[in-house]
Amino acid sequence: MKVVHFHNGKGGGVLTVIRNLLKYKQHAIIENHVIYTINKELHDDFQLPGLEGATSEQVFYYSPKWNFYHTCKQLSKLLPKDAIIIAHDWLELGMVSNLGLQQTVIQFLHGDYEYYYNLAEKHQQSIDCFICVSSSIMENLSMRIGKKNIQYLRFAVKDVEPIEKNNSISRIAFVGRLQKAKGYHLLHSIANQLQSKGIALKWEIFGTLENDCKEVNWPDEVDVSFHGMIPNDEIIKMLPHFDYFILPSNAEGMPVSLIEAMKAGLVSFVNDIEGGVQELVKDGYSGFKIKNNKIEAYCENIAAVEANKTLKKEIRRNSIFLSNELFNPMANTFKIEKTYFELFRIKTKTSFKAYGSFLDSKYIPNWITYNFRRI
Repeated sequence: MKVVHFHNGKGGGVLTVIRNLLKYKQHAIIENHVIYTINKELHDDFQLPGLEGATSEQVFYYSPKWNFYHTCKQLSKLLPKDAIIIAHDWLELGMVSNLGLQQTVIQFLHGDYEYYYNLAEKHQQSIDCFICVSSSIMENLSMRIGKKNIQYLRFAVKDVEPIEKNNSISRIAFVGRLQKAKGYHLLHSIANQLQSKGIALKWEIFGTLENDCKEVNWPDEVDVSFHGMIPNDEIIKMLPHFDYFILPSNAEGMPVSLIEAMKAGLVSFVNDIEGGVQELVKDGYSGFKIKNNKIEAYCENIAAVEANKTLKKEIRRNSIFLSNELFNPMANTFKIEKTYFELFRIKTKTSFKAYGSFLDSKYIPNWITYNFRRI
């Protein structure tokens, strides 16, 4: 059985989900293939990540100026015969809908965002199954498209070995894009307020700085290290050495970085949002949920844990237990792979034009469309 995952090449949690599904494959007859769809006008030098367990990895470069029908035809040529298509983004869904491909199609909804819900609504007649990464995403999607084949399946997350540590200064980690949507712009204020209360932390920041946070200035007296975008395996090796994890994000699906932090035994402080956060963080038991992302509340809860070592150990223990119980990599991969066998070729599909204008007709040569748009 050939299974093809599509990825847009931007890394992040989606790539980690794909990476772990391949790494922890449970059925020997499954061949996992990965196709990276790269907008060549933004990136023309994409480097293959070299995923363990991938039978093949291919890069597909496209231009947004191309005739979209041409783009879909070229992309479809990379598909192994009778492959199951695992859609993580828009381009592969556009290909299936535009060409009326008859392969089994599974869409992963990775976040509680309009983006994923809109994709599901637009392409629902081409999709055989929707896999949601949290129960709230499943409920929200069901309200929007009715009783389709919608499943909530937890993905695989690599086990992390916690360590006993006795840091003289507690270390707190942030992992994600350095942007307002992830709440990065709040961190320096939280650090400054804690500092004024006599609570000094060592801040460990992982991620790439985005344009909307380039004006963020950290106080000189705060101890902060910027690690940039480094491979996930390296972050996982470092996590057990930290004490706390902070996630002031405005929206998440099932945040992989939070699960990894919990497995590593970190005490987590997260924005009280819908999605997987509600399943992972039981307030005061496996972490702390902060109402309305209030800076003062972050500081109060961090200060409370800093002052109570017994509480810190209890939450650490509970976090490790809960995350390992919910996100066993082998068991969760087995359940996802089971859906491949259940869904194989279950409905006939017709083609429809999901994207494009009259210039994206199959009757117009690509060079005409491309040059018209370029000019």
